Amino acid sequence: MLLIVFGGIILLGTIGSAVVSTLFAASVHTSTRTLAVGGVEALDVDLAAGSLRIEFADVDEAELQVTSSVGADRWTLRRDGDELTVGSPRFFGSGWLFGGSGDAVLRLPESLEALDAELGISAGEITADGAFGDVQLEVGAGRAELSGSARAVSVDLSAGRADVDLADVSTADLGVSAGDLVASFTGAQPRTITVDVSAGSLTLTVPDGRYDVSSDVSAGRFDNRVGSTPGAESTVDVTVSAGNATLRPGD
Repeated sequence: MLLIVFGGIILLGTIGSAVVSTLFAASVHTSTRTLAVGGVEALDVDLAAGSLRIEFADVDEAELQVTSSVGADRWTLRRDGDELTVGSPRFFGSGWLFGGSGDAVLRLPESLEALDAELGISAGEITADGAFGDVQLEVGAGRAELSGSARAVSVDLSAGRADVDLADVSTADLGVSAGDLVASFTGAQPRTITVDVSAGSLTLTVPDGRYDVSSDVSAGRFDNRVGSTPGAESTVDVTVSAGNATLRPGD
């Protein structure tokens, strides 16, 4: 009798999963909206869930395309003065069951290259590729990939993982309190780099050259593979209170 009941539960579970999968597939749709960007100088992203890819393209307006089962129409694309803001919906309970926030692509006109960007992630995944001015990346959880070029970059990683691959960075401020940060700078040597690792790990690759490197390690480990040239124009200041930090030269 017990086997019959157990078998019935499994059968009902299988049928239920099939029904949910069918409903989910049938409800997936894509929503696209556009917004004029004349006068825009900065981008502000708040990603609570889902995934977002940011790219520059041959378009005249900002274009947000979202594919999702229930959340496509709840993403936001707005203007706040000279700032363009993008946000994902925050789902709880059944929202996650039916696909959550979905997958989004933000296409920006190439005329906006070199704009400043604030990218905040509390969950989900963000990928950004292009030429930026000052970039601030804050990751509370999830994953971030940032590539292209930037005048300055600031990364605050609390959990998850961030991969940063940028050219011609002048100043960088990299902080890790948990998770893994892998950063690679190419092109011109950065003038100032500040690293603070309180937990987790950071691996930083810098252009080949001379650097004045200073460090304060109270716990954890700092592996300096570029050496130090006192008085060099490029400076690297490393603080490690826990975790691991590695500084190495590029090819």
